[in-house]
Amino acid sequence: MQSSFTRPITALLLLPIGILGAQDAALKAPAPASSLLEPAQLNRWIQAGFRTEKGERVVILDTLPGKDDQATLFAGQADALRAPLVKQFGEDSIQVRMITGLDKKGLLGHIQGARMNASHTGLEVMQRADGPAKVEHQVGNGPAIETLLRSHGITTQDVIVITSSQQTPPVLCAPRLWWTLSYWGFPAEKIKLLNGGNKAWALAGLPLVRGIGEAAVTASTFSLSELPVRHFESRVSLEEMLQMVDSGNTVNGDILLLDVRQPPVAFFLKDAQKADGSAGMDGIPDLFQVRGFQYHAEGKYFTREGEATRFTMSDMLFSPKTVAPGSPVRAPFNGATNPPVAETNPYLIHGHVTTAAGNEAPLALPLSQKPTAFEGIIRGAHLVKTGTYDITLPTLLGPDNRFKSASELKIIFAKAGITGTKPVVLYCNTGALSSVYFYALQEICGFKNARMYDGSWLEWGALAAFAPTDGTFVRRDPVLTYPAAPALQPAFWIFSAENVYLEWDGKQFVSPGFTPAAVKQHLKPLAPLDGQWRWDTLHRSEHVVFRPSASTNDPSRFQTYNPATDWPMVGIQPDFKGKADRIQAEDQAYTK
Repeated sequence: MQSSFTRPITALLLLPIGILGAQDAALKAPAPASSLLEPAQLNRWIQAGFRTEKGERVVILDTLPGKDDQATLFAGQADALRAPLVKQFGEDSIQVRMITGLDKKGLLGHIQGARMNASHTGLEVMQRADGPAKVEHQVGNGPAIETLLRSHGITTQDVIVITSSQQTPPVLCAPRLWWTLSYWGFPAEKIKLLNGGNKAWALAGLPLVRGIGEAAVTASTFSLSELPVRHFESRVSLEEMLQMVDSGNTVNGDILLLDVRQPPVAFFLKDAQKADGSAGMDGIPDLFQVRGFQYHAEGKYFTREGEATRFTMSDMLFSPKTVAPGSPVRAPFNGATNPPVAETNPYLIHGHVTTAAGNEAPLALPLSQKPTAFEGIIRGAHLVKTGTYDITLPTLLGPDNRFKSASELKIIFAKAGITGTKPVVLYCNTGALSSVYFYALQEICGFKNARMYDGSWLEWGALAAFAPTDGTFVRRDPVLTYPAAPALQPAFWIFSAENVYLEWDGKQFVSPGFTPAAVKQHLKPLAPLDGQWRWDTLHRSEHVVFRPSASTNDPSRFQTYNPATDWPMVGIQPDFKGKADRIQAEDQAYTK
């Protein structure tokens, strides 16, 4: 099977060369978005008493993941943001320096008159079952959305401005709320997305407010029945996703399937000092050399001089009290000493795949941050960055988090074969990143055939009907995870060895170096789906590698099994017989 990472983008997905020219009139067309709001315009509305030019009331929702963010990000309390980061990463860590920098630049806090909206509290997104699996982070149902909007005093006469005091990663929660309200029927002129969020607002010279206080409101009696239309077509159900893959449309070019999970940053592992701390190469990366400890390369663990206790790299970086009580010892790694590089490092999250021409090509899988059974991509999916194009978030956004112009975005997307002529289906881990791309494609570029697979990898990666019998096809557990919090990047994983991937050739699972019969010996039915092909997503995926589980986690490899992240924690109804589009059916039936 040809890898989608090296698969040539078909002619159906490519623009004629002339269309890519900067002189093309279509690419120069102004942005069609009536919902994208600039900071200066919002400031005029605030100065007019939170009223638009038409006299409509303006309600500002600052949307963040959870209620605890009100006392930190929304309130702009730098010390409260720094405290847990200092404890976990150290005083001089990049995470702590980031918060200090935001504080000094006046980028923390919320816009005057804003109300905080906690997106992960079971209203905007919630646990719902499209098919056999009950998955968190699906679109909120009708009663939940009504409860949310009533709590903010919102009516259909208001204009909702959605922003976020979330600085890094940028613009995630706000577009997700915009997409949800659009899904339930709000017209674009009634839901505005502040371009660049609070960061762009502050960089435009406008003040942010510190403190927990938010605008007081009187609860409304809002009902979704007041909205005459729905935009349910923007959501792809599990049933549709299965059909798209099974029909071959995600591979033959009829549908462009885009995995928008962001790729990791590749780093050098420098070897510039010896174990005693003196300068010079000794064949061991500096990352693995910590004074007072011995690094055991064969097992990827540390021991302290004179002790038998083994410490993983995660222990060394993130559990200093366990490693050295009262005196944190940290492995010497940061973005300055180990700068980002372009080439493949064999111990990063890279493997290799064989192209149709028989060549070896590097493979960098985006990893799920949520509980899933396996890693990989949905069959036929394209990534947001390859050797020929780059549509990662930093490419779509400016330094102030504002979207680039429609003409700029169209050129960027066209290099990836996205021109508005073919349907685009987006997925990520939970739907948040997908909403950013949905907004850019539909609202800014004017492409009306973009849709979101709402279940995303959180649903897809949980529907495995097969499990490994041993560690052969289990991902090599990372000896290091350089954490993303509170930033989307830098984040990467170094594995103890190169991963061995499974592929589906249309009839059976195969893997280079294994006969099909040998591959089969390493697999077994996994309850509760127990080998049911109807719901199995494993064989509908590419570059499959299982996440560790309690039974396949091999202590000799010194992995740390974490049930919160290393195996799916979802409810699955194995005897489900209906179509996997229950959410749409429920939402269509909601007419209260």
